[in-house]
Amino acid sequence: MIDEKGRLFGKINIVDLLIVLIVIAALCFVAFRYVLPQKNSGDVQQCEMVLFCHDTPKFTAQQIKEGAKVWDQSADKELGTVKSFEIIPLYETVAGQDGKVHSVENDWLCSVRLVLDSKGIRGEHGLEIDDVLYASGHTMTVFAGEAKMYLKVEEIR
Repeated sequence: MIDEKGRLFGKINIVDLLIVLIVIAALCFVAFRYVLPQKNSGDVQQCEMVLFCHDTPKFTAQQIKEGAKVWDQSADKELGTVKSFEIIPLYETVAGQDGKVHSVENDWLCSVRLVLDSKGIRGEHGLEIDDVLYASGHTMTVFAGEAKMYLKVEEIR
């Protein structure tokens, strides 16, 4: 394949070929880096993301603290910090000894609503944070400080 003069197939000098390939690679790098459009980071804005969990163990909800960083486990992205949170009693219906149905507070579970300070690019379909799109109904496992919960995006404002 390479003859005594260092030519590939008797036609192309291998050193010249390497130089041409290096020049093409450098041109591709410059084009991708400086010429092609980049995502505009100027569109990043401050907003609130509201997350909701219907049934969280009370001991988990008690671990949430304002100012805690919130991290989406599956996307490996930080969503923001806890601005405020609400622990909501969860009620269930049970039959009483009198035969009537009563609504009583669950001793072990509660609902949780987190309001996060987030930064992202607002768009037609939701909020994009580091190339991940979040919208109402998006479900995920998050860490809020030392609490780990399965939540849904309730609202982005």
